[in-house]
Amino acid sequence: MKSLAKKIAAFALLLPLCGCVAKTQYSWSNYDTKLYSHYKDPSQKKEFAQALKETLEEAESSNRVPPGIYAEYGFLMYEQGNSLQAIQYYQKESDKWPESRPFMAKMISTAQKRSKAQNTSTAPAVIPETSAKQVVTEQPEVTK
Repeated sequence: MKSLAKKIAAFALLLPLCGCVAKTQYSWSNYDTKLYSHYKDPSQKKEFAQALKETLEEAESSNRVPPGIYAEYGFLMYEQGNSLQAIQYYQKESDKWPESRPFMAKMISTAQKRSKAQNTSTAPAVIPETSAKQVVTEQPEVTK
């Protein structure tokens, strides 16, 4: 009878511990549901970017940034045409997660190429000044 009472007492003491949730190492902050919503409705990209930014801020404040979050946000910035900010977040991912360095180096290189292309395409073209009298009247010869 005493052994049954000990078993019941041990069970009663262990029962509350079964409901405890293990604290995760990273601060995901409902990232999975936000990502799922984004995949279901890609037109809500700005809302997803804002939610991801909030997730990053929360994770950085507790120093529990999950792997891949910097890269995900960097890719969103890249898709929006903000190559310089994308490079910044790719570099953060590379610094935080050394195993991602080869991939992040390629992403940084791609973003740098786009940034250079954007800078050269936004530079004003130099057009020589011409007057109405300087209209070219010669036609190129066509050979058959």
